[in-house]
Amino acid sequence: MKLALASLAVVLAATPAAFAQGDVEISGGYSNFDVGPAEVGALTGRGTYFFTNNFGVEGEASVGVKDDDFGVGKVELDHSLGAYGVMQAPVSDRVSLFGRLGYSSTELSANNPALSAAASDIKGVAYGVGAKFNASERFGIRGEFTKHEGDRNDADVVSIGGVMRF
Repeated sequence: MKLALASLAVVLAATPAAFAQGDVEISGGYSNFDVGPAEVGALTGRGTYFFTNNFGVEGEASVGVKDDDFGVGKVELDHSLGAYGVMQAPVSDRVSLFGRLGYSSTELSANNPALSAAASDIKGVAYGVGAKFNASERFGIRGEFTKHEGDRNDADVVSIGGVMRF
């Protein structure tokens, strides 16, 4: 218990300093999940903390907003959660490229048993690449491609959204 309280105190003490240095990014946008025969859409939020200018960690959460209707039923994204290590490389003052590697868990559902293959959950390694364009010191645009690999199914995810730096 004492270790947990000490860890919490360190995190809370470091948070204002990290925000002041611009090491934290919050982003949100739209993601298209291509899962076998199904394509579903989601709203995605991310939080990224950079330990250095080039290396950081990222958490991601997506909630489904667009289902794929097959006539005999539909496939929908319940949610997707992921944690990644991130490496970024500035190309210019306003543009940077990044790569990320981590673990994701994506849950899909179908209202017809015939679509169960398209709606199987995806849990495993996820990796991707992307780019950020900083319109100003605090705001930018982010686009990326991420591959989610599971035991029975994979997903190709394309995302675009806004980024705010603190």
